[in-house]
Amino acid sequence: MVSKNVSVGFIGLGNMGLPMAKNILRAGYPLTVWNRTVERAENLAQVGAKVALNPAQLASETSVIITMLSGPSAVQEVVLGATSSPPPVIDGIGAGKVLVDMTTNLPSISKMVADKICERGGDMLDAPVSGSVKPATEGTLTIMVGGRRETLDRVKPILETMGKKIFHVGGNGDGCSMKLALNMHLGALMASFSESFMFAVKAGLDPKIVLDVFNNTVLKTYISETKGQKIIDGDWSAAFALGLMAKDLDLASDTARQMKIPIPITSLVKELFYACVANSKENLDFSAVATLLEQMGNVKISAR
Repeated sequence: MVSKNVSVGFIGLGNMGLPMAKNILRAGYPLTVWNRTVERAENLAQVGAKVALNPAQLASETSVIITMLSGPSAVQEVVLGATSSPPPVIDGIGAGKVLVDMTTNLPSISKMVADKICERGGDMLDAPVSGSVKPATEGTLTIMVGGRRETLDRVKPILETMGKKIFHVGGNGDGCSMKLALNMHLGALMASFSESFMFAVKAGLDPKIVLDVFNNTVLKTYISETKGQKIIDGDWSAAFALGLMAKDLDLASDTARQMKIPIPITSLVKELFYACVANSKENLDFSAVATLLEQMGNVKISAR
């Protein structure tokens, strides 16, 4: 178990990473941060964080390094390095250091990166999260961890500043597999709910009544409870961006091909989300897939 004297590094201060890093700092851990956009890091410097010059310096000066990046290519570049990229995390890895990658990543890439970290004497956990900006801010994310149990036990107090439900799901890469499975289900639920909502409204039913019925039957879900009214209101402010959902479904498809298994439902759902991306909706909430179903059914669910 770590004490609050253990230094923590955090790389990737986006919409999710910034509030997660703030919670670590708020809990009293010495925090060093790095971000491509320096302004995001400077915001944390104003409340007590140290800003590293590059990922390698951050890793060399901290014991537990957390990354929350956009995807597999960003992880490889920041952790392992690439042409014209800043000195990477691995240059600062040594015995006893732990990398916790919280990015939604390809399991195969996560395993490869873990092997590279172990070659330098460190250890790695993949620990993607379930939840959007609100639980990230509140420190109530669900965290799915792949890697050695002993390493998880060591860094768990740090993870508990960001999430209240922490699951050890297996070895390296297994946290990523669990996250992709969750988002396959989430994407399918969102598309299916949007389609059935469109069907009911096209049949002449009042959208508010349709939603009320959904939420008072055994078919009530997180989607109907949290996204139904937003669809009616035409509120597409992003809690989880549509483009990120499309990207995650792509990662699931890539992983399924590596495992040589069919995922026909996910494949269809992915195409619906990418149709929205093609129409410049990637920065809207992923519930905006409903607008595509509206268009396909020539019906308007939302008020605007």
